[in-house]
This record gives sequence, structure tokens and C-alpha cells, in this order.
Amino acid sequence: MRRGAVAGLLALALAGCTITRGSAEGPTTGSGDNSSFSEAGVEHIETERRALIDLSTALTADDLGADGGILRDVDVRGEDPIEVVVRGTGGEVVVQADVIRVLVAPGDRQVQSIALFESPADADALATRLEEVGGQVGMDRAGVDSAASSARGGSVDTWLNGGDLLGFTVGLHPVLGPGEAPVLEHQLTPPG
Repeated sequence: MRRGAVAGLLALALAGCTITRGSAEGPTTGSGDNSSFSEAGVEHIETERRALIDLSTALTADDLGADGGILRDVDVRGEDPIEVVVRGTGGEVVVQADVIRVLVAPGDRQVQSIALFESPADADALATRLEEVGGQVGMDRAGVDSAASSARGGSVDTWLNGGDLLGFTVGLHPVLGPGEAPVLEHQLTPPG
């Protein structure tokens, strides 16, 4: 039986026919150095454990591999996170994200924002990460310090906005409640 199947496949290959296995659709890369958030692109991101998003200019859905289709979320909660490198005109920020979500405007298909969800190990790690990223992107130091202090105290749920040193706008949303796992949401808004 097995020998017959191999012979059949060999005959098809020699005759110039191809066999198509079920595979994901869409490009695995977007424009420039951008990762793609098509079905195939998300599979590639999950395999490589890395994504790149260039926010030095405004983006459209097609720049991220939509190719007329839809963009897919990356969700690897419970697995190793994805290293997401986000570049801007003033530098880059690296986030170890469990979830990547792209919000696109209807009509012109401009990328309105990109949400990255990071899961620090504990309250202290959340506070430390908040201080690191807040300083790197140019957020108001008093607001960052207050939120970090609340996180170290075991409870925080606030929005910090206005970090724009990298050439795109960053908002941070640290969340931690009693008995909950800490989460740091990075809300990234392209320029323009």
C-alpha cells in the first residue's frame, strides 16, 4: 500500500503536477521591514517568535500584509511571548508581547493603533517595566512614578498617555488587581 502511494506521488511529480497541502493564506511579510498580520504572516510570527513594526510613517492595512484581506491578531497567551520590535524616527522599543492587535479605520484602511499586551511576572516586574518604557518613550515622570508605586502596592488600573519621543505616540495601561496576573498594555499610534 505504502509503496503504491509513493509510486503515485512520484508519477505526479514527474508529470509536472503539483499537490497542494492545506496552508495559510497571505503574505508572510508586509511592506518594507514590517511583519505581516495575514494568516500566513501570523503563523510566521508565531514560529519565529519575532515581529517588526515600523511606525516611522503612517501605515495602512496593506503595509501589514492585509493585501485587501483582513489582519489577524497574534495571541500566544500561555506560550513564550513574541519579541515585538517597534521602530520610529526617534528609536525603537522592544516588547515581549502575548497578544498583538491592530486596529484599522474602515474606508481608508489606515492603521489607527496597535495594541501590545505584555505579561510581567509580578507586581514589581510590572512597575519596573512601566518605569523603563515610560522613560524610554518620554512620558510624564510623575504619572509613571505614581502608577509604578500603585503597582508595587498590588493594585493599579490607569492610563498614561503622551509618550512621543520615538516618533509615534505611546499610551501605557498597567493593570493589576488582588489575585490577578499583571498586564501592561502598550497602545501605539502611528504618526500622521
